[in-house]
Amino acid sequence: MPTTLIFGGSGKVARQLTRQLVARSHTVHSIIRNPTQVSEIQSLGAKPVVQSIEESNVSQLASTIKQCNPEIVVWSAGAGGGNPERTKTVDQEGAIKSFDACTEAGVKRYIIVSAVDVRDRNKNSYPEWYDEESKKRSDSVWDRIGVYMEAKLQADRNLRIQNGQRELHYTIVRPGGLSNEPGTGKVAAGKVGLGTMVSREDVATVVIECMKNDGTVGLAFDVVGGETPIQQAVKEVVDAHVDTFEGQY
Repeated sequence: MPTTLIFGGSGKVARQLTRQLVARSHTVHSIIRNPTQVSEIQSLGAKPVVQSIEESNVSQLASTIKQCNPEIVVWSAGAGGGNPERTKTVDQEGAIKSFDACTEAGVKRYIIVSAVDVRDRNKNSYPEWYDEESKKRSDSVWDRIGVYMEAKLQADRNLRIQNGQRELHYTIVRPGGLSNEPGTGKVAAGKVGLGTMVSREDVATVVIECMKNDGTVGLAFDVVGGETPIQQAVKEVVDAHVDTFEGQY
C-alpha cells in the first residue's frame, strides 16, 4: 500500500485528505501537536504521530519521516492565522524545516497546501488574469490576514528558490476561500482569480489527483469552486503547464 505522511493532520483539509486516502487503501501517518486528538485521528484510519513542528528541529522531523517511510509528504499544517508569532514559526519556518527534513530523510515527493494570491505585492500590482472583483478581494485578504499571507509567501518562495539544492518533486496547491460544504468533485484550476469558494473535500481530492499526476511536479496552481471535474481540471493545468506562482515571488 502507498504510504503518505501529513504534516498538520488535525486540520480540516488534512482530515478530508486522510479519509480519502484511507478509502484508497493508503497508509496514512499524521503529525499532530495535541495528544488529545490521537483518538480522533485514529478514528479516521490514520496513524497519529504526536510531535510539535515548532519545537522540533530538522533532524528530529527527518527522523519521524524516516520512521514513517512515506512515498509522499503533504504539508497541510498552519497556526490558524490568529497569532502572528506562531504563524511565522509554523506556516513559514515550520514548512521550511519540513522541506529540509524531507531532503535529509530522502523523500522526494512533496505537496504543500498553500493559498491563492500568495505573491510578492511589491513585484507586480496584480496578476494579469485578475478581474476587478479579484483585485478587490486580494486587497481585502491582505488587509485582514497579511501576516499569514506573508508567511506563506516566504515558505513557497524558499521551496522554489532552494529546490536546486533539495531536488524535491514538489507541487504547490493554492486553494481559495474554503468551505465545509460537501465536495462536488468539480473545481476551477489554474489562472482562475479569487471568485468562488471551494470545499475542503474538493481541495483534498485535488491533492490526491496531484499525487496521481506526475505532471504537476514543479507547478503551483490556484483552485477555486468551479464546474470542471477535478481529474480533468488538474490535467488541463498540466497540459498547459500553468504556474500561478511564476513571476509572483
